[in-house]
Amino acid sequence: MLEHLYASVLDAARFEDFAAELRLAMNAHLIAIQTDETGHRHSVHAHFADAPIDVPSTDYANDASINAYLARGSRMLKQRGVLDCNRLFARGELESTAFYQEVLSAVDVHYSIGFCLTSDSCDRLTGLSVSRDRHRPAFEPEALQLAQRLLPHLRNVFALSQKFQQLESTASIMDRVTYGIWLLGADGHVVRANSAGQALLTDPDSGLRQRGLSLRAAWPPDQATLAAAIQCGTAAQASRRSDILLHSAAGQPWAACNVHPLNRATLDPLLPATPAACIVLVHPFTTTSSTDEAALREVFGLTPAEAELAEALLRHGSLSACTTEGGKSYETLRTQLKALFAKTETHRQVDLIRRLQAALG
Repeated sequence: MLEHLYASVLDAARFEDFAAELRLAMNAHLIAIQTDETGHRHSVHAHFADAPIDVPSTDYANDASINAYLARGSRMLKQRGVLDCNRLFARGELESTAFYQEVLSAVDVHYSIGFCLTSDSCDRLTGLSVSRDRHRPAFEPEALQLAQRLLPHLRNVFALSQKFQQLESTASIMDRVTYGIWLLGADGHVVRANSAGQALLTDPDSGLRQRGLSLRAAWPPDQATLAAAIQCGTAAQASRRSDILLHSAAGQPWAACNVHPLNRATLDPLLPATPAACIVLVHPFTTTSSTDEAALREVFGLTPAEAELAEALLRHGSLSACTTEGGKSYETLRTQLKALFAKTETHRQVDLIRRLQAALG
């Protein structure tokens, strides 16, 4: 039974095999996975039964949609993890509720054991229930003991399944992005790349290559800068991004590359197998211009005016020396300088100029 359960993380169809084994072990006819929101509005995600059943759709305008079990026993279920739900009611009391008459009786549920798989501070609970029909007796203590032994395994599988769904969702989102994205592990090796990134690697004009699991610059002079950015991004206490310019193999400006460290404290240590330590974003230039000004616009996302000031700072070395160009007032240049500081994550002119120089190689 546990083999089917854990295999269902990667093969959802195996959960039906697990459900069949569980029904047999607990002499049950129906298993359901469900979520109950604030106010215990009841929503069933899936039924697993001995035979096909006609499950009514949830009617949120009707009192029957309020889960009578959880309206009375949610706190107890959260605390214990497993609960014989029928022990919450006196004989005949449950049968008088709208929930029983319009939800439970429709699927011939007369006795249920509930499992709390997860709950949150918003009073939202996701659970699994194992139910018996009118032709079977109430659950014995042995059935409840089996349920308690099974609970940690169910919770493990539910948590793993949620994480895999998140990873699949992340991969899907990455593949919708038109620029290259790579997730790198703490060792600097590629953990995942999106479709656009994989396509860039196969482009003969690309400024980026992959050797084994490592990203490499196609233009040799870029390699040291790229390696330093990746080393900085994957460092244990990394907190600052690196912005660099990549050239094509022929030495022409090709793409803006940003290396962002990721906060590993927020990442699950189990998934993926090699935790992502940083993310590399590569935006190929849409213009063939090879000027420093155009390159800086691409690397840092500057406006034309900001890029003009950045290029002037590289030539003159200070803001005061730039006031003689372009006819702009000192206050206007100061406003643009503040924008440059924000976009390059610097605070002093000397650091800004070093950042600009590093980006241009």
